[in-house]
Amino acid sequence: MEHAISWNRLTGQLDTRCQNQLNKYGVWVDLALEQKLNEPGIKVEYIYFPTCGVIALMMQQANDKPLAVALVGNEGMLGIAPVLGVQFVPYSAIVLAEGVALRIPVQHLHALKLTNQHFGICLDRYIAVRNAQFAQASVCNGLHNVQQRLARILLVYSDRLRTLTFSMTQELLATLLGVRRAGINKAANELQRLHIVYYSRGEIEILNVSALMQMSCHCYETEKKIYENILFLH
Repeated sequence: MEHAISWNRLTGQLDTRCQNQLNKYGVWVDLALEQKLNEPGIKVEYIYFPTCGVIALMMQQANDKPLAVALVGNEGMLGIAPVLGVQFVPYSAIVLAEGVALRIPVQHLHALKLTNQHFGICLDRYIAVRNAQFAQASVCNGLHNVQQRLARILLVYSDRLRTLTFSMTQELLATLLGVRRAGINKAANELQRLHIVYYSRGEIEILNVSALMQMSCHCYETEKKIYENILFLH
């Protein structure tokens, strides 16, 4: 199926000329499950604008458990560091849900940013959004309990995929949240007991979005407001 650049919310707000330039220098690629798009210490050569699918930015220090610091989907892009002239990133970027993205070489993106003011403004605003969300994630991971964080990540993942039904194992959830699987099992069972989600053999269906939002910490709503207020500021 052919994908349109307007399906990504970041590039969808650009003018036709800039969209045509992105299509000219970019190539549509499939995002395969568990594919690594970036790794720490390896030079970043491409920027990705997903139109569907989910990419996790995973941080790990020494022998500590890995932890997801962000989930990227059609709301944004993978590759804010190269936009700032930084060639290496401290996190891994791993595909959690298959999808499609427009992949553009870093040098071409820099050229387009220099020649299109609106594109440059959009990129700068998205970087501001992502930095604010990184800060929010650090607060969330340090202060909120597993139940709240599980509810939040299910909501974010659902938003990125634009569906209330998706595949997600407890093992993967534990990895994303940097906690033990037993903690995820207890929190997930509680959500199912309250008929907020239905969970079976790695398949999750959100039955009550409002109730799940109440179970989540305020970070979910805060991140959404950050995104809308900064990225679509006129």
